Amino acid sequence: MTQQGFIKNRTITKIVFLGSKQIGLQAIRTIHAIAPGITCAVISIDDRQDSRSVYDEFQAFSKQSGIPLEIAANRKEADALVHKYSPELCVVVGWYWLIGPEMLTAIPNGFIGIHHSKLPKYRGGAPVVWAIMNNEKEAGTSLFSFADGIDNGPIWGQGVVPINPEDDIKTVVDRLEKTAVELLQDNLPGILDGTISPTWQDETQATYCSQRYPRHGLIDWNKPANTIYNFVRANTEPYPGAFTFFKGQKIQIWKARLFDFDYYGTPGQVAQLSETGVYVICGDNKALIVEEIGVEGQRLPAHVYIKSIKTGFTAQ
Repeated sequence: MTQQGFIKNRTITKIVFLGSKQIGLQAIRTIHAIAPGITCAVISIDDRQDSRSVYDEFQAFSKQSGIPLEIAANRKEADALVHKYSPELCVVVGWYWLIGPEMLTAIPNGFIGIHHSKLPKYRGGAPVVWAIMNNEKEAGTSLFSFADGIDNGPIWGQGVVPINPEDDIKTVVDRLEKTAVELLQDNLPGILDGTISPTWQDETQATYCSQRYPRHGLIDWNKPANTIYNFVRANTEPYPGAFTFFKGQKIQIWKARLFDFDYYGTPGQVAQLSETGVYVICGDNKALIVEEIGVEGQRLPAHVYIKSIKTGFTAQ
């Protein structure tokens, strides 16, 4: 797609919104507040098995606003629903299915959406997870038009938020979602009336992220303590969690902090037990203080679990 394909000299009067989760709900409410009557349909998914679902809130918004809510079972159904409403523009926030090249060219003004990085950095999957694991000091979010590559379309607006040492994935994402909604508020009116234009990304600055799956949460205790700490806080709830094993039992580590002094021992060894946490040796002769863990679906203080097994413990 060419740059000109994203810039139309006419007012957009008909959009379809595709989204889910809290960020999607905030986005469609923002769009409706900015331009009531412009959204002809909302397409979402039945994600009620997900703890992050706001399925009922989407239903309530549809009834209150009078905007039809369509629930797609798969990508093929979603594509058919987009065609059904013949929008001039699609807005995508909190969506998990690929928008194929045939769809990108089928909508006159294409698709715009949110990606939580300061593009062109961290294109691809789980950008905030990777940013925290890489010990970045800030995370970005971008409002951009979709193109025929990985998050490589032109940018309408961007924002950044700090990643503080005590932050975890939830606190950073909450901050980013607030900033993303502000980007919509600031830029959507100009997108709709054609008074602003996007800026193309600098391809020489691009970096990419691979997708992450629950199995990628296994902790390597031979790594430095700060690396493991970043790994834990990047993968904690609402994600599946960093984990280790003891006697074949999977133990998720939901919350931890760093110990400020050297602590000599074998990586993975529990060196100290207190009411405030379990001290586990890491590969650089430092320790991670594990505070909260998950075992068989139960979340509990780490020291309670270690006391309950009444035996020496070495993580694997």
